Amino acid sequence: MRVLYLDLSAGVSGDMLLGALVDVGVPPEVLSETVAALRSPVSVSFEEGSRGGLRGIKAHVEAPDDRGHRYLRDFLAVLERSGLDGEVRKRTALLLRRIFEAEGQVHGKTAESVHLHELGSLDTLVDIVGAVAGVAHLAPDRVVASAVNLGSGSVEAEHGTLEIPAPATGLLLRGVPTFSDGSGFERTTPTGAVLTGLADSFGGWPAMTPERIGYGLGSADPREGRPNALRAVLGAAPDRLGRMVDVIEATLDDLQPEIAPHLLERLLAAGARDAFFTPVQMKKGRPGLVLTALVDPARREAVISVLFSESTTLGVRITEAERETLDRRVVSVETPWGTVGLKLGMRDGTVVNRAPEFEDCRRVAEDAGVPLKEVYRQALVAPLPGSAGRGSR
Repeated sequence: MRVLYLDLSAGVSGDMLLGALVDVGVPPEVLSETVAALRSPVSVSFEEGSRGGLRGIKAHVEAPDDRGHRYLRDFLAVLERSGLDGEVRKRTALLLRRIFEAEGQVHGKTAESVHLHELGSLDTLVDIVGAVAGVAHLAPDRVVASAVNLGSGSVEAEHGTLEIPAPATGLLLRGVPTFSDGSGFERTTPTGAVLTGLADSFGGWPAMTPERIGYGLGSADPREGRPNALRAVLGAAPDRLGRMVDVIEATLDDLQPEIAPHLLERLLAAGARDAFFTPVQMKKGRPGLVLTALVDPARREAVISVLFSESTTLGVRITEAERETLDRRVVSVETPWGTVGLKLGMRDGTVVNRAPEFEDCRRVAEDAGVPLKEVYRQALVAPLPGSAGRGSR
């Protein structure tokens, strides 16, 4: 099992995480190509540097003449017209929505009606999409993060002087362990706070054999205290680590059908590995739904909180289960009409399952004017990169 551990004891920002991902093994061109797929006037570059004597990678996002002040729909429009992988686009959209929901709550507005000032720039989008794509490239079976260092003091925003953590940052870190080392500056930004949503669980250094260690550098370089660097560790963990999940269930007979898709989205955004409905017949012949969510133990409370706030249930059932999973990897394959992503499920190095990325297939089918099922079929039988047509290993 592959584990990615994010040491956030010095805080987290978007550029720190991007730098750490590159230093731990993500090729810089993977993130550059991801940013280019946004089809917007933005770019990202990387350079070596140091903070407090620690060598690491500093990420630089360039968005010339970008003034920010965007609504959620503006960001979603950029994603919609992008050439991003479907899963990366979906995960990015979920994280973006979390930022707008937090800002909306701060200002008493909905996610759709609030517009962001400083966070409304393309820098924010690049940080999020880059982090999502970087983690996807490493393809860990589990992402573990430490407690988050907030720093201390205040920051200047368009609405005035705000105490650290800024209001939206605090809301984004609900359910996440935090602390402050009193370092006197903002160690965790709102973008960094939302990126903690990439973690499956939180805690100390997990049981693992480290293979690569990288550091992502923040902008500030304090002379005292902790070096402003996020540490990323990639390694192998015992097979059973991460297999245990909580199965959370609730039986519902009065949930409005329109709310059901929204509830599933919120559960996934809160950290559920999966969530789904099963139709059942309840007492007195009433139709109902059993909601099931698979959750890492560390995310249990966050998921239960969403269940109680967003559904009509008065209680939940919790059981423990052990998962057995295939190793997973995403590759690009060629069809007669264009390139699509293909998920591979592997056991002992042998490919036993293939699943084309649906959004990629749909995009290629629409662009080429061919049936979606034909693109899907061609993706399934396409040779894997480097397989010389064998496609079995």
